[in-house]
Amino acid sequence: MFSLQQSLLMGLVAKDERGAASGINATLWRLPNSLSTAIGAGLMEAGFLATPFYLATLLYIVSIAAFWFFFNKARLPDEMR
Repeated sequence: MFSLQQSLLMGLVAKDERGAASGINATLWRLPNSLSTAIGAGLMEAGFLATPFYLATLLYIVSIAAFWFFFNKARLPDEMR
């Protein structure tokens, strides 16, 4: 999913702003990812072995739905010709 998101982002952002957009996108992906690792480990250590997997599934479903909701009408510059 990350490569699809990155590809769409690069298509929507001006060429001279792609480096900054890529860096912001990577930060917004990696920061929650690093926090979720600690939370998942804490839940597993407390004996809730399946809970992190259920939470991850739920968050991916929400993420996919939000991605579609916000970008389903977005058109890349190549599609506008």
